Amino acid sequence: MPTDDDSLQRIEALERKVARLEDELAAARSSGRRALVQQALMDDRLLTLEGNRLFRLWNKIYRAAAALYGRLGADQRYGGLSDLRTPGDYDRWVSREQQEMESEDHRGSIARWRRQPLITVCLSGSAGALNSVRSVIDQCYANWQLCVPRSLKGELGAADDSRIRFVDQEEPAGECLFTLHAGDLLSPHALYFYAQALAEDESLTLVYADEDVLDHDGDHTGKRTSPIFKPGWSPELLLSTMYLGRAVLRRGVGANVRHIPRVLYHRAASTSVEHSTPQYNAPPDARLSLIVCSREVRQVRQCLQAIKATAVVALELLVVHHLDAGNGDDMRRCVEQFSGEWIPYRGPFDFARMNNLAAAKATASHLLFLNDDVIVQQPGWDLALAATLTRAEIGVAGAILEYPNGTTQHAGVVVGMGDGAGHCGRFQMSSDLWPWLRMTRDVTAVTGAMLGIRAEVFHKLQGFDEAFPVNYNDVDLCLRVREAGLRVVCLDLGKVIHRESQTRIGGTRHEEREALYRKWPKVLAAPDEFYSIHLAPFERIALNTGVSDNPLKDLL
Repeated sequence: MPTDDDSLQRIEALERKVARLEDELAAARSSGRRALVQQALMDDRLLTLEGNRLFRLWNKIYRAAAALYGRLGADQRYGGLSDLRTPGDYDRWVSREQQEMESEDHRGSIARWRRQPLITVCLSGSAGALNSVRSVIDQCYANWQLCVPRSLKGELGAADDSRIRFVDQEEPAGECLFTLHAGDLLSPHALYFYAQALAEDESLTLVYADEDVLDHDGDHTGKRTSPIFKPGWSPELLLSTMYLGRAVLRRGVGANVRHIPRVLYHRAASTSVEHSTPQYNAPPDARLSLIVCSREVRQVRQCLQAIKATAVVALELLVVHHLDAGNGDDMRRCVEQFSGEWIPYRGPFDFARMNNLAAAKATASHLLFLNDDVIVQQPGWDLALAATLTRAEIGVAGAILEYPNGTTQHAGVVVGMGDGAGHCGRFQMSSDLWPWLRMTRDVTAVTGAMLGIRAEVFHKLQGFDEAFPVNYNDVDLCLRVREAGLRVVCLDLGKVIHRESQTRIGGTRHEEREALYRKWPKVLAAPDEFYSIHLAPFERIALNTGVSDNPLKDLL
């Protein structure tokens, strides 16, 4: 039995350990505070450097070089400057993908499923049919049946399997249907992943996956090329193009759709991605409150002249004037010339607070926040915004914006990219890997440079969060809109120019980045559902081949 002295010694030893831990914790806190101070000082130095005229000149040269690089990449195919750095990039990606597939215990997983849905594969066409049939027979998932036109029975005699049915034109039986075109191949694991999704969620109506192209018709040894990766379910993109490709359809259930981010279908020949711009009809009484924050009269005048020349929807104009000095008479007179309301504001630049101030005065049912360096060039943009925002399921509508040279400035914000959120495809004209770049589609967030939202939604969510005075306030608002169950879309409104950071010098402070990560840790840690995990986490769209040996190249 321990004596009282033993117990006292143990207590004293424990107290000494606690005291040491408290000292170490205090030292860690002090170190953390010093690190935050140093980070703030570094931010100030960087922002001062970015404001230097020489640095701004270099930044213009860099942007011009990046834009030229993007234009060259858009004009050439995989042998040149494009989404794939070298012709062998996709070969290495495919090899890594196949190794990962083979290492997974698919058959063991199937045994643990509560049910194994029967998938009916329907073969269409005839050229290359035998190889297509073999790709079905080779599936690691066994609960399938293959319906083949009776006219091909003689040609497919070598493909002997009791699950193959030779049919005429009647509708195939089965709960889950998949159409395979003759000459195309299924990945050996394709039906497994489709069935897994269907087994996990019995409400799924449609399941689709990524695709690529074989370099010749349907041969098992054909080289895989030209991958096309797809976003998650985007009703808006479907209005522009049939981006889903081949998919499994389950009959008799709701309207739930899932994307499997794996390349499960190999086409015998590439097909061009055709798209059209949706037509919009706004209500006859549609009205927008247009809110612009600025300190430059010239910028505001150019912006509003473009608005006046193209708008057909009734607009209420509110301009928040960021006053550095003086009384702002020139800006007031400019705004009044356009029948707008001039709202003076003094203090440090605060995008969130300035826009909230104007939104509180707005009277229209729809709000449009617009940077003063955005120039709309084609009629119809306001009709599209008003018509989109009128739909109850839409919370925010943004716009595809381009630099004056035609390269992409904004086509949707991807969370988890760069230091928290980034503009996919910046400085690029287009992308082979991501052909949806300049199409109307669902996104996670849009830039506040041109952001439309219903006034009732904006006020219900208490507007822009003023914890983000300069950066990420637009991303945060969009994330809250999606959290409320509404969709965020990025619209193709024709040619809309954004001369980025013409009014103020860009720059992101440490505290804003940290605030974003503290508020949305799970969102930022998960893949963006409207982008692809197979694309590099940089703004320039490229295949994700792992850590780059040249990060600067990826930033360009």
